[in-house]
Amino acid sequence: MKKGYIFIILTALFYSTQEISGKFLASKGKMDPFQVMFIVFFIGAIILFPLAIKDIKSKNIEIDFNDLIYIGICGVLSATISMSMLQFAVTYTQASTSAVLFCTNSIFTVPFAYFILKEKVKKTTLISMAISLVGVVIIFQPAKVISGMNSSRDFIGILFAFGAAIVWSLYTVLSKKKINKYGGYVFNFIAFSFGVLALLLILIFTNRPIFHGVTTNNIIVLLYMGIFIKAIGYICYLGAVKETSAVTASTVFLIKPALATILSVVVLSEKIALSTIVGIVFIVLGSYINFSSNKKENVNNEKTVKV
Repeated sequence: MKKGYIFIILTALFYSTQEISGKFLASKGKMDPFQVMFIVFFIGAIILFPLAIKDIKSKNIEIDFNDLIYIGICGVLSATISMSMLQFAVTYTQASTSAVLFCTNSIFTVPFAYFILKEKVKKTTLISMAISLVGVVIIFQPAKVISGMNSSRDFIGILFAFGAAIVWSLYTVLSKKKINKYGGYVFNFIAFSFGVLALLLILIFTNRPIFHGVTTNNIIVLLYMGIFIKAIGYICYLGAVKETSAVTASTVFLIKPALATILSVVVLSEKIALSTIVGIVFIVLGSYINFSSNKKENVNNEKTVKV
């Protein structure tokens, strides 16, 4: 279980830079959202390819055709749909708003996990998520955001962020079924490949640029997103799902608003409001309650096994 917590922390660190990086590309590079996702997931797939091949050979993994299609669907859900919607979100509205709204995916994960995976939802998990959600709302300040929407662009961005959150939660739950069988490297490489293919088809049939617009000003950000946020970040995230549960792993997105806020101060020199600090406290408290509960349960299970 400790390994699962490490995966959660690492994932939160990498994912907290998603919207900041995306906003940079949207505002400075003027790159199309589908184009951005195609390039970064293509980079991620390249990074994962040798690792996936090594796992397939060393573990004698045989990929079933039905599983191949299943993982492919997961890849389309995450790379083609969810992440593209998130990139559209940061194009239409503020990065901080998109980050906080996307983190609500952990709420949607609970019913998906219950109905699809038949996972038991503990009372402490619901309590911790409720406390963390209060923190998210405090940071987000819905009334302030709604009153400040001076154009339809903000509303469109908010809808994209919510859509990305819902699709991501479904991907999280569905990936649980195959990640244990194939492992993170193989699963992610296949998923990335299908997602990249779907994105390429979208770019071709909608006559959007594929590599045009990539410059020295944005290539570093694209490489960072492809290597760290997509390749390494996805491996850590699915590792968290494997070592804990889909619901527990989704707490990454309740920790993320706090980390994203801190990083925005360091990277973008933004000021932290008092409400944000209060919200961060709630998020940390909620996450701590969930981690403590799982740790206690794990210790009790180990004692039972020994007896």
